[in-house]
Amino acid sequence: MTDKGEFFEKHKQKNIAGVSSITLSGHKKCQQDARELLAVDYDLASRCSNNQELLASISRTTVGILDRKVKHGSNLSFEEAFCGMCYVVAATNNQFRNEQAYRFEQAHNTPLEPKRILVMAAAFLNLMAAKESFYHLTYEEVAGMVSAVMMDTIINIKLPRVIETCGMGGDKGFVSGGVIKKGINASTLSSLVLSGLGLPSLKHGSYGNTSAIGSTEAIEMFGAVTSMGSVGEVMRIFQTSGYCFLDAHWCKTIHDLSHLLMMETVNHVVGPMTPPISSCTEINKLMGVNEKVHPETIAKAYALLHRLGKQRIGGVIVVAGLDESGGDINQLDFEAVKKHTILDEVSPYSSVVSLSAEGVYIGTYKLCPADFGIEIDVEKVKVINNQAAIQKANTAALVGTDSALADYLAMNASLGLYAFEYLRRPEAITKDGLNKSYLRECFCLCREAISSQKAGDALRKYVHASGGTLRLTMDC
Repeated sequence: MTDKGEFFEKHKQKNIAGVSSITLSGHKKCQQDARELLAVDYDLASRCSNNQELLASISRTTVGILDRKVKHGSNLSFEEAFCGMCYVVAATNNQFRNEQAYRFEQAHNTPLEPKRILVMAAAFLNLMAAKESFYHLTYEEVAGMVSAVMMDTIINIKLPRVIETCGMGGDKGFVSGGVIKKGINASTLSSLVLSGLGLPSLKHGSYGNTSAIGSTEAIEMFGAVTSMGSVGEVMRIFQTSGYCFLDAHWCKTIHDLSHLLMMETVNHVVGPMTPPISSCTEINKLMGVNEKVHPETIAKAYALLHRLGKQRIGGVIVVAGLDESGGDINQLDFEAVKKHTILDEVSPYSSVVSLSAEGVYIGTYKLCPADFGIEIDVEKVKVINNQAAIQKANTAALVGTDSALADYLAMNASLGLYAFEYLRRPEAITKDGLNKSYLRECFCLCREAISSQKAGDALRKYVHASGGTLRLTMDC
């Protein structure tokens, strides 16, 4: 890793200001420090190169215009959502703000101080969060915001093809005896199962929001080091282990504002959709949504991003996990899905999944454990919401010492395998939805990766390659 002395010398030589406008504390500050090392080689011009027409529209778009449109009951266009999110990037990313300052000045007929842009950015985030909660976001709005945030990725990893897993967080969990219980970190563990199968696997995640352990905490509690200091270091880890974890705070600035505000914003939507991966890399995706966003919206947003050349999309499966009474709802009823969604991962009860391949939205279907050829004892996958209990369950699932948790993990991971290897096959979708024979084949492969310790070995290789020391928590 580049040391701080070399970092400051590079900044002095290149006369570059630090990228971060907001300073956080604790472990997020550690990720910010690593991000400043990455920012020495941040190529903002290349991030903006295919957005020149969209960037020009900032000069005629104020947050006030967007605010009035939404509050009068209209949706934003792709271009408008892009411009609104540019205010957020300008508030958190010094280099972007300085580079595009003249456009914001044209829109307001006056120079804008950083504090004023910060206020406008917070207003836009809260506007769209309210729209998301009380009505819904459109796929054009999501794709527009994602396109803006892609300019904020400090590095861009170039690989031929990857499977990338993530979730929005904010899951409600299970109510058990009046107590909220959670599940394992299924998305994070699924990425390790997929790596154990030999797939080029990346995990994009963040620190915990509603659970005691978020994906970054989970991987760090296993002993991994997540604050890499250069693209070269990331590629070395990936080439050595076939896997890498990419923390959102480490590679983007927009999340700093969410933590400064100390409230939920639409960054939980755009963050998972903007991993630091080059637009020339084929991204195959397994993504979970919370109760505020229907999976169809995200699947259609990915298809649009592919058609516009913003991201190169392979197979995408977006999932909303439902509660016990959600099995009979119409999966296309946005309000019903919103009412019954409790998890941003596959549910042990039933789930809604929306699919896209390249630039085409395929459809939205329901799944239950029986479709994978298994039964899940729901009580056995509920976990007390504290770090010790969740990490013990994470370990038991990954190494297969708890068969119920291992089955539940394999069911989640199998959708990632389906997205990567099966979704674009002609027979992948039948009249009843996803091909059940393929689903069961995927489940068996993922379950075998757990029982044979291939998934555990993937973790060991990654932790070692990252410079960490493996820690497997078997006892609370």
